[in-house]
Amino acid sequence: MPRTIASGHSRKGMPAHPVSRARLRLLGLALLLVVGVPAGARAEPHPFSVRRVGGEYLVEGSLTVAVPPLVAWEVLTDYDDMSRFVVDMLESRVLDSTGDRLRVLQRGVTRLGPLSFDYEVEREVTLDPHQAVRSRAVRGNMRKLEMETRLTAVGEGVRVDYRAVLVPDFWVPPLIGPAVLRRQAERQFEALIAEMTRRAALRPARP
Repeated sequence: MPRTIASGHSRKGMPAHPVSRARLRLLGLALLLVVGVPAGARAEPHPFSVRRVGGEYLVEGSLTVAVPPLVAWEVLTDYDDMSRFVVDMLESRVLDSTGDRLRVLQRGVTRLGPLSFDYEVEREVTLDPHQAVRSRAVRGNMRKLEMETRLTAVGEGVRVDYRAVLVPDFWVPPLIGPAVLRRQAERQFEALIAEMTRRAALRPARP
C-alpha cells in the first residue's frame, strides 16, 4: 500500500494540506511512466504534453533520439536492470515471461522535502519487438494506467511516439497537476537518456 508521511490533521475525506499532499502523490504517479519515453539531446526540451480529459490524465509526446534504435529498445525493455539507472526506483523485475508478454513489478519512493511517497505497481507488458511497447497496470495505486511507446528508425536515430492514459485513485488539483506531473516525468526521462547515451557510446564504431 502507498505510504505518505505528512504533518497536520485533516477533516474527514479531505487532505490536511491539499496542495502539498496532492503534489507529492503526483510525483509518485509520474514515476509509473518509466515504462519508457526516451528524450532527445540534453539541450532539447522534452516535447511532452500533459492535460486532463474528464477524470483522466493524457500524456503525449513525439521526439527523436540520436541513438541506434536497438539501443533505445534495449533500455526501454530492460526491466530487470531498470532500478540501476532510474532515479528513486528501488526494485524492478520481471515476474513472469511468456513469449512477448511480461508481468513486471516495480516499486520505489519519491521524496519532496521531509515528505515521502512509496509506490508499487504491477504491469502487464506486451512487446512488439523493436517497434512498440504496450502496458497496463493490473495492481497498484492506479485505477487506470495504459501506455504505448512506438519506435521508428529515422536517419541515424529513432523517433519515439508516446501516449499514456492515467486515472489516479486520489484527488488531484486541476491547476497544478499537469505541470507537476510533466516536471517529474522529465526527471525520469533524463535518466533514460543518460543510459541510452552510455550504451550507445560502448557500441563499436561502424567501419
